[in-house]
Amino acid sequence: FEALIASTQNLTKSEHHKVLDAKIRGLLDLDENSLRSLRYDSHRKKAGQALLLMNVLTVQGASSSQERYSFREHASRKWSLEHIHAQNAEDLNRADQWRVWLGLHAGALADLPTSQVPARDELVAEVEDLLLRDQANGKNSSLTQQTFREYQSRLVQFFSEGAESDDVHSIANLALLSSADNSSISNSAFEVKRRDILVRDRNGSYIPVCTRNIFLKYYSTAAGQQLHFWGPQDRADYLEAIVAALKPYLTSEAS
Repeated sequence: FEALIASTQNLTKSEHHKVLDAKIRGLLDLDENSLRSLRYDSHRKKAGQALLLMNVLTVQGASSSQERYSFREHASRKWSLEHIHAQNAEDLNRADQWRVWLGLHAGALADLPTSQVPARDELVAEVEDLLLRDQANGKNSSLTQQTFREYQSRLVQFFSEGAESDDVHSIANLALLSSADNSSISNSAFEVKRRDILVRDRNGSYIPVCTRNIFLKYYSTAAGQQLHFWGPQDRADYLEAIVAALKPYLTSEAS
């Protein structure tokens, strides 16, 4: 930091900004095609840098606000790059995690508008009955991994209605989220995460502006609006928003 201050000490404000912008551009080291190709499974650190920069620039560019990005708040929490819509829960391998995941998704499913209302209500009832029977067994849990996977698959089908994608690891399905102690949230569908974000926001938790925008469908076009799902059109619109926000910091594509 001292070296950075020293290197810009005798510069004008505009020159100072140019130097800082060049350093950010050099650190990011992405052209547009590379940005669009960032993935969770192979470019996690770079994708995290890109989304952090997007959040900073979004706060900085709010014309009606003098707010600055709160690096103090950012530094006080542990952040992770997470899937906006997770289509599996492979990381969950304990009965207590399975119970929480099933409870969260059954609760959200009960309020989910769908054309398959009878099937939805039947599945909610089945999950609730399963959890009640498991609770009655106390420490001797009867919930097996096979049973969990079967219900997980059925629940995910409802929450992925119109939101299926083979490329869940694309940056278009990634956001900065505070690492939750409850791993069930990390492995949850969009609607469960949306409800969790809204609760955190009401309780005054610090949520990066772009993450909040995602779950409020700020980037989604009217034609693609599906409040409870994160579908292909949502992802496409979000990706274009990422590119537009970071365009001044992208390098020229190699010829």
